[in-house]
Amino acid sequence: MKQYKYLVVAGCSLSYGFGCPTNQTYGQLLADKLGLKLINLSTPGSGWRTLTSTVSSFINNNRDILHECFFILQKSLLAREIYTPEYEVPLHRTDVWEPWNIKYMSAHCIDYHGYIDWNAPFVKNKKPDWWDNTEPHNRRHWGHIPEYVPEQIPEHNENVSRLIKDIKQFPYLYEQFEEVMLNWATRISSFHFLLKNLDVDHIIVDGYSPFVSYKLNFTNYYDEENKDMHYNIEQWWSNKNCNYDEEIRYDFKNIKSGWVFDKIDIKYKIDDVVLRSLFMFFKTESEWNVDNAHAGPTGMKLIADVLYTNLVKKGWF
Repeated sequence: MKQYKYLVVAGCSLSYGFGCPTNQTYGQLLADKLGLKLINLSTPGSGWRTLTSTVSSFINNNRDILHECFFILQKSLLAREIYTPEYEVPLHRTDVWEPWNIKYMSAHCIDYHGYIDWNAPFVKNKKPDWWDNTEPHNRRHWGHIPEYVPEQIPEHNENVSRLIKDIKQFPYLYEQFEEVMLNWATRISSFHFLLKNLDVDHIIVDGYSPFVSYKLNFTNYYDEENKDMHYNIEQWWSNKNCNYDEEIRYDFKNIKSGWVFDKIDIKYKIDDVVLRSLFMFFKTESEWNVDNAHAGPTGMKLIADVLYTNLVKKGWF
């Protein structure tokens, strides 16, 4: 077992400690408990692309101490940074590759492949006048913007009226959700295998949505006084009908890309918790919950305890 000196935390505002005193964030509490020095690389409002670029820079410039570092990688929101760049994420319905069971392309791909049926319901712009007279390898970008992609893919259990006026405008939203999950499955696992190949010790944990924890086998980490909170977590992430017809509930437990997440060995992931769930059902503006999106000191302490329990159980410490 390596003798670590540094705990390197990378994530979004939850790991940054937004709204919480610096010395009471889960990163600092966990570092203190492990007897390590905290290096917090987290940035509020960021997503996986920011995390990977930041961690990569750290690794590239601190190779001499990597054997002394243990990394906690916190995945952020479902939709965060899928639109950066939005042009390359396969969210747009098409029929060109349907023989291979591929129903979605990025806007960039569609610019060059177009559609077989230009009168299909999912085609927004008509075929350009020059399309049929141009060789496929010479086709150019014509500024096509496919239909049926909302400005933001809603999070689970989210009232969509805040983002889009009519859910019926987006008939492919649940299939697009599958493409988003595949996007993160490949990106998360790819970065994991890179770090593993570089012998960089790390663990991945979900911050706001289930990725490595997509099976929803959540552990009840609450004490006797708050044990009923676990029921709220199970209901929140389920795909059961809710009180509002326009509220989004994805079926995380049966995503097609789950097998990709399964390729990540259990030692390198915490798959029985979503960190936000540990504090979100407590009253806001409290020691537990700052604003329903960020933990207060008490919430941070529970997060630190949960991470510590997992790290010891998995044999890292």
